[in-house]
Amino acid sequence: MKRLIAVMACFTMPAAVAFYVALAPFGGALSPLDAGAERISAALGQSNVIPALLVLGLVLALVAAFALRRREDHTGGEGEPGAPPAWTPEPLPTSGNLATAPEPEAHPDARIANLRRRAFSGSQAPAEAAPLPEAPAPFPVSPFPASPFPEQAQALPAPVILVRKPRERTRDWFADSSWLGGLPRLGGMAWPRGTDGLPLPFIAQIDLVELAFACPDTPLPRTGSLAFFLGAGAVVPVPEGAHDFTDPPHDLAPAFEEGGYPFPATVNRLTRWFFPFWPVQLLALDLPETLRDYHDTLREAAIEQAMAVQLDRHAPLRDHPFYAAGVGAPVEALWWHSVIHLADQLHEALAACARPLAAHRAALDQKRAAFEQLRRDPQAGPDALEHAQEAADYLADELGAMEEQSAALPEMVEALDQFVAGRDPWQQLEPAELDIVADILAEVHERFGELVRYHAPGSLAQLATLSLRAMVSGPPETFAALPDDVLARINRDYRLPPVDQHQMFGLPASRLGARSHPRSDLLLLQLGYDDMMEWCWSEAGLYQFWISAEDAAAGNWNAATLTFESD
Repeated sequence: MKRLIAVMACFTMPAAVAFYVALAPFGGALSPLDAGAERISAALGQSNVIPALLVLGLVLALVAAFALRRREDHTGGEGEPGAPPAWTPEPLPTSGNLATAPEPEAHPDARIANLRRRAFSGSQAPAEAAPLPEAPAPFPVSPFPASPFPEQAQALPAPVILVRKPRERTRDWFADSSWLGGLPRLGGMAWPRGTDGLPLPFIAQIDLVELAFACPDTPLPRTGSLAFFLGAGAVVPVPEGAHDFTDPPHDLAPAFEEGGYPFPATVNRLTRWFFPFWPVQLLALDLPETLRDYHDTLREAAIEQAMAVQLDRHAPLRDHPFYAAGVGAPVEALWWHSVIHLADQLHEALAACARPLAAHRAALDQKRAAFEQLRRDPQAGPDALEHAQEAADYLADELGAMEEQSAALPEMVEALDQFVAGRDPWQQLEPAELDIVADILAEVHERFGELVRYHAPGSLAQLATLSLRAMVSGPPETFAALPDDVLARINRDYRLPPVDQHQMFGLPASRLGARSHPRSDLLLLQLGYDDMMEWCWSEAGLYQFWISAEDAAAGNWNAATLTFESD
């Protein structure tokens, strides 16, 4: 088709000129063209000009057709430029480990139980006494060149992704042995504290037997578990055995604010003491040997692509937070938990309204002082004085409106408290009640916009989203309120974080500082932004635990370090 268009264009242009020459002169605005047509006729002769132009068109059309044919023969397709072959991951065999790997919830399963029995069968060397199942078939070899460090690549463990498990109505959510958030099971080990003496926030616990089953080439011990803590960073080894959840220290700081950020500096109505509890499946990605060596910076893009392809076959990748309703879609269900949250947010706005008022008064004083200084300046022009006066008047009007809002806000808070008093948080609102809440939220933003800007959610959808996130990871009585269709959507589409994966071993996520860390160290654990976990640090934020291979093999967990990276 492109060749035909080019041939027609080459013929049409001389033909159009011939047509114009034959009918010229036209006069008027076309007089300059008439002069050109007259010169062409004089040069070629009146009787020869039209045949000559048509022959020229045929010649140009033949030349274009021949040139395009040569180009297609060279590139192998019409309009496709030649390009060097790019590496693309080959499909995994259907019998590979991704298709057959058991779910971590199958702990009572004989295979993992057998690993535990063999680990304590009388040998003093756990690594020798716990032979692991035969490693699954490797990922098919890609055309990527061989690693320049083959021995090093063979010694590196496969990357292990921590995939949040789907929540099920009939399964004990809190019986798993690898999880994120919640409380640890320390089995008598002390809760670690920072240099300031305060307890560190718990973030995850990983069963090392489960890890060994998922990743047979793990460089870590094969018994017990590791509990991870943020803050100054700590890794606590927990001995093998059945342990209850550890009671938190009395001076533990809150983990996050509902609807806000992690690690709040003060305690208020919205602070929550623990992150949501969420069991995880440990999924080892079987990369080909040519892509196991993440020390080679030239292979990073290929490794990332191979990891994404394998992971997407197990759980869908996502690039956006969970939301109760799509953009522009109406909210059809709301729970009293959402309205109680709105009331709590208004209480916090009322308690904090002194700060914006004080800031506006200070700004108004500065504007008035600047105006007085200009008024005493004999060189100040009338325009400058007028501008300074207008700026001061604008701030004065804004401050007056905020003072009126501050005086009226307590009445609104009291009315909302009475509205939610005695309500079951997990009972759904009736349609009429939903309409009332919609009107209240609109009035809150219209009347008290300056005071509630950083407190009240902007829409019903935001309120509903908070409640649904609390339901899916909550205790049984809370979980029971979650609609089945929402549960199915979360289990299908939201088991992975939206930016960087929760991961052990392998190539760390791409950050300026993260990949400048010594490449000889193991990525012991990586945790990214995850709205479903209430880990709402910056979306580019990345916690990473590191340890040398020697310290990991020796169980020297005090040598582990924690870094936080963000763009």
